Amino acid sequence: MREQGRVRWKRFAMIFIPATAAATMLVGATVQGAVGASFVVAGTPIKSSADLVKAFGDEEFGGFVETKDGQKIPVYIVASGRLETFNLCQSYLLNTPIGPVTVRTTAGNDGRPVVAIRQVIKTTMIAGDVTYTGIELGRDASTLDQIPGITGPPGTPGVQAPKVVSRNNRQVFLALSAARLDLPNLTLRVLLGDHECF
Repeated sequence: MREQGRVRWKRFAMIFIPATAAATMLVGATVQGAVGASFVVAGTPIKSSADLVKAFGDEEFGGFVETKDGQKIPVYIVASGRLETFNLCQSYLLNTPIGPVTVRTTAGNDGRPVVAIRQVIKTTMIAGDVTYTGIELGRDASTLDQIPGITGPPGTPGVQAPKVVSRNNRQVFLALSAARLDLPNLTLRVLLGDHECF
């Protein structure tokens, strides 16, 4: 019985520690420098869905992230001065000795949106019904000025707009940072099996 107890605690730790890390990531990190805080990524795809997303001050351009083993992965970088997200779901899948485990977080589903300030997300897929207001497409990313202090590399084509609205939003991303992230009605669940947001 003692041996079985030890095995159960090891399995619990394998699930709980990544879940805690996910919660920390969602609560946010400090954005600094041209593209935001750079950190080594795990490379695990994180899925995000939302009914409605409103960005006030939007900048977009290409870039890459790097894993611990030095692998560079191309991404599309989307920076937002202020982002309001309604009915947010974020999830990622872990392979564990007891099978696949989903770490799933929901927030902003009670009429109050999730609010991010100076958010930078590094994504590999975006889908939804999107409306840009006052869009500038093809501008040199180093001259983007919707968000003071956040620009892209010179010679890279960029996009910016004072307002972007996305409905039925779906994303797959590898990294996210924000100066502030408020998550009303936050719930984090660790679920056995595949229960991702989409």
